[in-house]
Amino acid sequence: MFKKIFLLTPIFSIIFISLHSQNAGPCQADSLYHALDFWVGDWEVFDQNDRLVGYNKIEKILNSCAIQENWTDTGGNEGKSLFYVENDSRQWKQVWVTASAKQPWGQKEKSLLSSTPGKEVLFQGSYKMQGQLILDRTILSKGANGHVKQTIQVSRDGGQNWQTTFIGIYKKK
Repeated sequence: MFKKIFLLTPIFSIIFISLHSQNAGPCQADSLYHALDFWVGDWEVFDQNDRLVGYNKIEKILNSCAIQENWTDTGGNEGKSLFYVENDSRQWKQVWVTASAKQPWGQKEKSLLSSTPGKEVLFQGSYKMQGQLILDRTILSKGANGHVKQTIQVSRDGGQNWQTTFIGIYKKK
């Protein structure tokens, strides 16, 4: 029995190495996977009055095939996002989860609606609160000074009117 395992191990290794080589870095070579590059980094996040409201670490993971967001506000509350490209539609998706995941805003899924390469992205999704459909969108814009502005808005009337619920100015640490 030991010899069978020994004989299979080199074959498995060859197959694994062969498959791994064929798929190494396919996302990095695809320009679609660079849509959020301007947001990658370690950030301090300030409100419009230049008060510190939190910290966010945005990092490419899994050979640049996904982006992970690690948010902590100044009160210690955390949120995590995973951004990825859906294979069939080739559209960016976001899944956001907090420790308040049972609340309507504590977990969200959004899709990329528009993008200006290297400058701005707009993600939008929806959730229900007390039976009402709430549209929720996030706009990330790169400023001339290297800062990034994040604007989160909600609409309770199908997108006719939008209320801003958060504006964060991201400054590199």
